[in-house]
Amino acid sequence: MSKQSSYAILPSVMLCALGIPSLSWAVDPPPAPVSMLRDRAAAREFYQSRCASCHDHPTDRIPSKDAIIARGPDDIVRALVQGPMQAMASGLSRADIEGLATAITGRAPLPELPPGPDANLCAKADPIRISADSWNGWSVDAANTRYQSQPRLSARDVPKLKVKWTFAYPGSKNSQVTALGDRLFLGSNAGKVYSLNASTGCVYWRYDAKGAVRTAPVVAAVATSKSGYAVVFGDDRAVVTLLDAKTGSELWSVKVEDHARAMLTGAPKIHDGVVYVPVSSAEEITTLEPNYVCCTFRGSVVALNLKDGTRRWKTYTTDEEPKPFKNAAGHELMGPAGGAIWSSPTLDAKRGVLYVATGDSYTDVDHPGSDAIIAMDLKSGRIQWVNQVTAKDNFIVGCPRTGKIPENCPTPLGPDVDFGSSVILRTVGGKEILIAGQKSAVVYGMDPATGKTLWQNKVGRGGAGGGVEWGMAADANNVYVAVADAGAGGQPGLNALQLATGETLWHTATPVLPCKTQRCPISQSAPVSAIPGVAFSGAVDGHLRAYDTKSGAIVWDFDTAAEAYDTVNGIKNIHGGALDATGPTLVKGMLFQHSGYPGVMMTGGGQNLLMAFSVNGK
Repeated sequence: MSKQSSYAILPSVMLCALGIPSLSWAVDPPPAPVSMLRDRAAAREFYQSRCASCHDHPTDRIPSKDAIIARGPDDIVRALVQGPMQAMASGLSRADIEGLATAITGRAPLPELPPGPDANLCAKADPIRISADSWNGWSVDAANTRYQSQPRLSARDVPKLKVKWTFAYPGSKNSQVTALGDRLFLGSNAGKVYSLNASTGCVYWRYDAKGAVRTAPVVAAVATSKSGYAVVFGDDRAVVTLLDAKTGSELWSVKVEDHARAMLTGAPKIHDGVVYVPVSSAEEITTLEPNYVCCTFRGSVVALNLKDGTRRWKTYTTDEEPKPFKNAAGHELMGPAGGAIWSSPTLDAKRGVLYVATGDSYTDVDHPGSDAIIAMDLKSGRIQWVNQVTAKDNFIVGCPRTGKIPENCPTPLGPDVDFGSSVILRTVGGKEILIAGQKSAVVYGMDPATGKTLWQNKVGRGGAGGGVEWGMAADANNVYVAVADAGAGGQPGLNALQLATGETLWHTATPVLPCKTQRCPISQSAPVSAIPGVAFSGAVDGHLRAYDTKSGAIVWDFDTAAEAYDTVNGIKNIHGGALDATGPTLVKGMLFQHSGYPGVMMTGGGQNLLMAFSVNGK
């Protein structure tokens, strides 16, 4: 997925602590005392001994040293304290970790949030209302079109959008906003889940989870909740939690996968009293740890009863359990593995089917459910069909493509072109069609009844850090496809394709602007959102742009990182940052966008904002 954005941009300390790509970590001495690491010169020495082999020679998705330093201290701290790199921080206190992050970046992280309540509490608890114009979860609908037909915002209004308020909160890779009536729901990579007022940004409640929350929250009517409504989300411990939507009190919490590397990144779907949870993994970034035998994780969907969290069924993307095997070099590994589901499933209630898009394979053992679109029965989880578009895409992070190959690496190495984007279900010309976008930069049209490929269109260079990363949007006639494709030979930008044929109607390249400090990349990887006449697409340089859907002309361009804001929750002089894994939420004449995914440097502050836009900022 999209994994490009999941871990290629992790701070250097974490990547190198994993031994990526060097395997010298196993014999290196233990980390230097933090008292030494607070000194910049000592930190440089630490970098040379542990990290230079990776980041002085960046390849594929391993970032350069300058890019790592630019990202700031908060992401280093969170990944070591709450994220997938906790094992790497064994023996270090919170103060030690903050000292290390300060020494490496030259900036201190934001202070840790104290236990609630927050400073800007709402004066009253407004009721929960779910309506047709709500944006509930990953998309405004279960078909994942990301098309808001009732935005209360016309195409003529879009050029007049201005910031109404901003809200600063800890974390990065934070969740996309869910909006229902006057309520917003959002999670953070720091494990904080909020309900805010849409008009003012005041806080109704905050829930402190034990893991990072990247999934978009989903709200549903639940009889066991005192308010009648509950909100569900997943975290990076593979735990699903249900809260009372009005008060934030916990109703139940269930772990859906016991694999140590499992995590939840795709928003759940709720239908007919059942929560459908996609399960992904960080095993790809831990396979070069000393003595780690690759690989045993398999992607899956877990169906839970909404009422109490009990399991109805669980279906893996491959039904074959991992077994020992010897690779081409004679090393004993495990497989099949992989096929993680990074994105939100797509519901087809008429057919009684759930569609999921899967990631790559982790080992040399063929994984028929990797790089595939899979249809599962809603009631039983039985797989109805599989369309694998790229076979043998066997990939783990840090494996070199030439020279000496570490024993855990698959051979030959696959291109790493998994699906990180949700499938879209649309009807055109009286016929239904599934639209799937891959990191290969190929967009597919498929028959939802059989999975047969109807058309395909390659809209960019594609590759590990290119192609379709996080999501597309579709109106009644066209699908709007953002292409990441950073670097030489890429074609980053926004494309409009006909749903019926896949024909390209227009391509608008990402504007190349004067290069600011660490803001040169123009990868357009964020998910697209659309309203009648306008498609919105963000880039990692922090620009959120609106495009005329007929011509592709840019009608609004807002730099979310250019200005520092004093936020409604009392944090001053805070900038936004990169736009990557989350797209705009559009409800009742407002647009909500998280700015600050850790992909590029944004000078000053916490570089992490929720930004609320309205016409003329009113």
